[in-house]
Amino acid sequence: MGTEPDAPPDSNLASLQERLDTEAVTFVDAMNDELSTLIEGADHLGFDYLVGDVSDCGTSSNGHLHFDLVHNDSSIHCVCFQYRVSRLDADLEDGLQVAVKGDLSYYEDGGSVSVVVEDVVTVGGGVYQETYEENRQLLAEDGLLDPDTNQDLPELPSTIGIVTSADSDAREDAVTSIHERYPDVDIVVHDTTVQGIDAMAGLMEAISVLDDDAAVDVIVLTRGGGADKHLRVFNETPLCRVIHNASTPVVVGVGHENDRTLADEVADKRVMTPTHVGGIVPEKATLVDEMETLSTRLDATYETTVADTLETYQRDLDQAYDSHVETVCTELRTDLDHAYETLATERLTTLQNRLDSASDQYDERRKHRQQTAQYRRQRRLLIAALLVLGLAVAALAAYIIL
Repeated sequence: MGTEPDAPPDSNLASLQERLDTEAVTFVDAMNDELSTLIEGADHLGFDYLVGDVSDCGTSSNGHLHFDLVHNDSSIHCVCFQYRVSRLDADLEDGLQVAVKGDLSYYEDGGSVSVVVEDVVTVGGGVYQETYEENRQLLAEDGLLDPDTNQDLPELPSTIGIVTSADSDAREDAVTSIHERYPDVDIVVHDTTVQGIDAMAGLMEAISVLDDDAAVDVIVLTRGGGADKHLRVFNETPLCRVIHNASTPVVVGVGHENDRTLADEVADKRVMTPTHVGGIVPEKATLVDEMETLSTRLDATYETTVADTLETYQRDLDQAYDSHVETVCTELRTDLDHAYETLATERLTTLQNRLDSASDQYDERRKHRQQTAQYRRQRRLLIAALLVLGLAVAALAAYIIL
């Protein structure tokens, strides 16, 4: 089955006019075509030079120079085609105040107005550049730019607070970069606008809320790249003072790598882009590898230490044992010698006493034997005397008888 061809625009317009009950109906391309004719043909919008500060200056891949021309809170896009870039006398950079000569052009496809640049004259330092330098000087005088006042970030924060627009690429890039390195870190996102009239109050409030949260270890203030005019809130002194006075360490990652703001300088740490926010946490895989390596080294060291300690203890124990045994043996030998001497003395004394006792007994027995022998001799003498006397008596008796 084929498809019906697109209806002619005129028939679509007629149908819509009938449906909407009005003839004042047009399509976007038709309106943009009319706007282009109106703007580019309006003599009262013509100018010789358009003056403002250069912002978000850069060259596209096809060599065209693009930048915004900013004055107060208004800006207009400027483009200098590649064939004219080399003819410009001015070296454009963000912050310069320039006078641009060119024509207004309405880009119908995008519905935007630009200045097609023919020439650029440098007028001087931009108005905002002067404000920036004044703010920087004021912060420096108050000591907010002194790196010695920066707080150290924790090596492994458990909770990180992020101040940014919740639906921005910066929020996604920051969260992704953190969790790719350490998935276990908790993240608290405080949603706030990061540009416009309400940005400064919102950013200051968000930092204060996270600073009062005891669970938050680090505060990250971040946003993606943008025109210089969109980053100006990060150069305001009230915001810089809130960052500096926070008791929680503050990390700032604003814009692209080449974007620098005063908030970067007063922060405790600067990261180049939201994608680099992850660098404030270590890589978990690296920590795991280091832990495994340290664990292996610890086990080996423990085993070596235990073995060396046991060997030392065993050697000390052997030496202590030998020394103790030698001491005990010496003491026992001394005690034995002393005991032997004491025992020998006592034995000798006993033997002497026994000898003395035996000698006394022997003397007594000898005396007794001597006394007995003497008694026997005396008895024999007495008997002999008695016999003699008996014989004498008998002889006398016989004599008498006779």
